[in-house]
Amino acid sequence: METYWESILTKLQVPADGDPILECDIDGLENVVQRADELLSLANRKLHVFPFKDVKPCWFRLYTDASIAKAVRVILACSSSTPSSTNADMRCQGRTWLEEVISILDKALIVAGGMGREGLVHEILTKLEAFVPDEGERPAPPAQKKRKLGKANAGGQNGSGDILPSEDHSLPQLKFPVTYLEKPTLTVFEKHMKTVKTPVILGRVLEHWPALDAWRHKTYWLDSTLGGRRLVPIEVGRSYTDDHWGQTIVSFKLFLDTYILHDPSSRPRESSHNADDEPEILDHETGYLAQHDLLKQIPSLRSDIATPDFCFLDAPPPEPGTPVALNRDKMCSGQKVSHPGMIPQADDQRDDGRFEDVDVQTNIWFGPPWTISPLHHDPYHNILCQVVGKKYIRLYAPEYSAQLYPRRKDEPAPHLSHVPGDASESEPQSPSETVTQSDDGADQRTIDMSNTSSIDIAAMELSPEEDWDETYPGFSKLPYVECVLQAGQALYIPVGWWHYVRSCSVGISVSFWW
Repeated sequence: METYWESILTKLQVPADGDPILECDIDGLENVVQRADELLSLANRKLHVFPFKDVKPCWFRLYTDASIAKAVRVILACSSSTPSSTNADMRCQGRTWLEEVISILDKALIVAGGMGREGLVHEILTKLEAFVPDEGERPAPPAQKKRKLGKANAGGQNGSGDILPSEDHSLPQLKFPVTYLEKPTLTVFEKHMKTVKTPVILGRVLEHWPALDAWRHKTYWLDSTLGGRRLVPIEVGRSYTDDHWGQTIVSFKLFLDTYILHDPSSRPRESSHNADDEPEILDHETGYLAQHDLLKQIPSLRSDIATPDFCFLDAPPPEPGTPVALNRDKMCSGQKVSHPGMIPQADDQRDDGRFEDVDVQTNIWFGPPWTISPLHHDPYHNILCQVVGKKYIRLYAPEYSAQLYPRRKDEPAPHLSHVPGDASESEPQSPSETVTQSDDGADQRTIDMSNTSSIDIAAMELSPEEDWDETYPGFSKLPYVECVLQAGQALYIPVGWWHYVRSCSVGISVSFWW
């Protein structure tokens, strides 16, 4: 096994011709293994410059290569020794080396997209399963896909204690329900998409997904994340429109225990972080694993679902004159348009900063009750698949955009530069950020928030007796449709339709944008 790790280090020290890492013109790349910490720090600084669209691909590659070199050095120093051994590296003393290695590699995937080394990073993480310690007897994960993690898979039945909380919270009475289609054929759905052009619930289209059962089990998630040691980016706060909203990166077990199970007493030892930069967790905070391609970060989860066949149909363009159509016109005329709330990966952008058109973009949404996505619209057609729990969704047609109080194109964005925890754990800035001059001549960072409404529907749900027309004149007269999306159902959201989403229970959804 040691020969395998040494071969990785050798590969990193000899960049191939045309390797993006050469574009940064850094002396001593052949010493990336010896200088891993220094070069990782340099790459991290380069990734957090402003504006994000100007970051060269070589810095993503350097961040990735330096991360792999650092991780492999820790593996070689610690995997075959004990913390008390005379030959143990100082970093093996007083902390779990395995957690440190997983942290380093996951940040390479989350922050830098694994830039050209995704397969190698996934291969290393798979080999690390052999080092995961026996965590004692616990219920076995579902039979569809068992993990080899000691006694975790040794017999036993899944009891209720292994199931994610399922209590419903604030289920609304529906006044204007979304149309429902039972297991529609491709022909039926295509006709609806191109002629009716409204949201529709797609019933019984996910019955073949192993995730419908597997993802309900806590042990399955822990086993799929190396005992909960994998890192995930989460949103902290009620809504991305709130002043104190932010993002951070935590271990999956910390996310699960603190935000899903609400059990701070079982908070794991975050050995991959120093005490000074560990994110502060407040009891009242909401944590949401939102709009993240977890299936790309952890490919083994991908076999639990399947991309709906509907996503491979030719989707109609946005309605003329709607915000999405106008933005696309600007892009065609050479003006750069991007969309808030989208955290880019290294391979998501063109040279000019615009997003690449891809066939299907997949994101996961995992959170407790009352996680919300404020009223907004997206530049894609969307099939939102509910895997666990329930979600309330309210939708407005694009033709009412001007009456939905869209936010400004130059919204001040202080929360994007304030991320809980150390800055090195934050993600690169959004490409929709720009710099403008304030009245005193100072630079200020802004973001285009025009795809998000100023209307706080969550507040309206909590205070239904208040006269909201006084706050938002005319809003109550606008027609809308709504639904409570059940586990096993999918909702088609046409491009440009405004939608507000609230979890009515612990919920897990997968969205497919195309």
